[in-house]
Amino acid sequence: MKGDPLNPADWLRAVSVDYDRVLRAMDDADTGAAALWLEQAAEKAMKGWLIGQGWVLVKTHDLERLANECCVRGCDLSSFLPAGRRLKTLYFADRYVDDSPDAEPDEAEIESICGEVAKLIIALFPQFQPPSLPSS
Repeated sequence: MKGDPLNPADWLRAVSVDYDRVLRAMDDADTGAAALWLEQAAEKAMKGWLIGQGWVLVKTHDLERLANECCVRGCDLSSFLPAGRRLKTLYFADRYVDDSPDAEPDEAEIESICGEVAKLIIALFPQFQPPSLPSS
């Protein structure tokens, strides 16, 4: 997505696009794609907020590292870490051929993680208004 990588508002716009992709994937019952877009939304939200705090962009998909960077700068995201760890596993499982014993996500798990990601985004960008999940 085009934009200014130093502008937190452009990162939030990217977050909104990815969150909409989550909802479309849920409509299609594609939990793998939903997990991928949830990871991306969480990652971009944290990067955008951090950039607004003067952080220099680091190209990483490590949600735990990003959450810790936010914490150092005064935003405690420790409650997100369990969901972030699961998203990391799901992200790489969807992006690559995966022979791990980890279970595929089901709709209930994705809905739960979606709620955690929405809380994370709102903690960083209070103006964010997540759209509703599709009806099951």
